[in-house]
Amino acid sequence: MNKFLKLWRLILLGYLIIFQFSCMVKREALGSDDEIIVVSAMEDKVHLQSILSTIFNDTLFTPEPEPYYKLIFVLPEDYRRIKNSTQIVIGALGQDPSNPAVDLIKNILSVQQYQNSISGNKPIIISKDPFARNQLLMVINTPNVEKAIEFAIKNNKNINSQYSMLFKKRQERYMFNSARQKELEKHLIEDYGWSIKIPWGYEVIIDSSEQQLFWIGREMPFRWLAVHWRDGAIVDNYESARDFIMDFPLEYFKNIQYSENYFELNTTNQFNQRLAWEVNGLWESVDDAQGGPFLAYLFYDGITDRTYYIHAMIFHPGNNKVILLQQLDLIAKSFIINNK
Repeated sequence: MNKFLKLWRLILLGYLIIFQFSCMVKREALGSDDEIIVVSAMEDKVHLQSILSTIFNDTLFTPEPEPYYKLIFVLPEDYRRIKNSTQIVIGALGQDPSNPAVDLIKNILSVQQYQNSISGNKPIIISKDPFARNQLLMVINTPNVEKAIEFAIKNNKNINSQYSMLFKKRQERYMFNSARQKELEKHLIEDYGWSIKIPWGYEVIIDSSEQQLFWIGREMPFRWLAVHWRDGAIVDNYESARDFIMDFPLEYFKNIQYSENYFELNTTNQFNQRLAWEVNGLWESVDDAQGGPFLAYLFYDGITDRTYYIHAMIFHPGNNKVILLQQLDLIAKSFIINNK
């Protein structure tokens, strides 16, 4: 009987430990990765829009301008409802005691943080995972608009990098952690000497060693990504890179071309620590009134003595395209080369 009671006590203790642990573990943050929930009083909305537009100023032309982040304003009384959202901003200007956002900020920040921010010394504070996992909370507590904008401009790169890292972490887990086409990835590394991470749902359109072209796509909405490679270093300056890039879609896709409008070609070292030509712009159908945004990377690998061109594009008329293009960018940047 004593053994039986001891066993039940151990089981009960185990359940209590598990229950306590589960209460301590934060849940995953909720919401879309392109939405920022802004908590503020109505009178501060215009000012906070001005401050945040200084920070989040990236725009995708599709060809209609599409911001990378959509701001959704809610009142301070809605704070508890949205506190587990992925990206939250709580903002207030000044110390007006009748402003409910001021009280909210005082309850969130320590006394030292509050004084440091309202003095204008550090009017923007960012906290990671305060209420949920993979979450960013930004507090804008500033004496005036000018102080916050000055701080935002000075720290723009650092602030944006935190949001980019969060997007990358959440999206990579969504796309790559569970369902990937690993047999297809294995084929690429074994037969071509390079590979990319291929999420479930993409189908092979062209897989040709003769054309040195691998092309995958997915419907609803339409997304395509192609990798092309050639032996040797085939570009050595801006003009030769631009000529190669502009010729590529007509040569391999036949019925599409890159538009001269919005075409941007720049060098970057942000492609897996490689120096590459980065391309952004619009593609258009030769025959029909169709088109959309695209991105591409062109680079040379000295170990394999190959030039690689990775192209990604979207067709999703009348709908948001930013997240879809960023997802394709993550697939492109999963590119690896077998240098063994």
